Amino acid sequence: MKQWLIMLVAGCWMSVAAAADAPYGVLDIGLGASYARLEQQLDFRDINEALAKGGGKPDLGKRGYGCTQREDEFADVGCVSHVERLEGVETREIRLHFLEGRLQQFSVTAEVQHYDAVIAYLTKRFGAARAVPAKTPDEQASVTWESDAGQIVALRGKDLVFVNFQLVAYPEAVKRKREGKRLQCV
Repeated sequence: MKQWLIMLVAGCWMSVAAAADAPYGVLDIGLGASYARLEQQLDFRDINEALAKGGGKPDLGKRGYGCTQREDEFADVGCVSHVERLEGVETREIRLHFLEGRLQQFSVTAEVQHYDAVIAYLTKRFGAARAVPAKTPDEQASVTWESDAGQIVALRGKDLVFVNFQLVAYPEAVKRKREGKRLQCV
């Protein structure tokens, strides 16, 4: 997996300014970060290799991230940790999606009883959120933070809090992958 990812990252740096300027992230994980940097920083492990070793609990490194290549258009590599916490805020998982060698989208999920703590954490980092009312009776209201580079949307469900972080350029990257195109270096 590492050879494949190094080729992906070395092939071209993103020309999209939003990736470099992205202010949104948690802990030391920021939108637009390269796979290569986060692989070292977060101590990624290939989940398939870790599971194949057997022996009970797989070794997923110091921060618990297991990664695997993906075949769908939404990511080239996906990583998940059930260990990582938001500076004391209890989470269920942090899921990272890399496309074109960059962290284009990631999410944080927590039990609903931690909603206030999650929102307080995000508000402390990014300032006041904008409330978005539900559009239909079946939808939940949400809160959002937006910039020229990306957005964060936090939803409170029946059982879980779901927070999505996404680069503005992510939908275009998904479209390129869906159409079999690659990012062109300029």
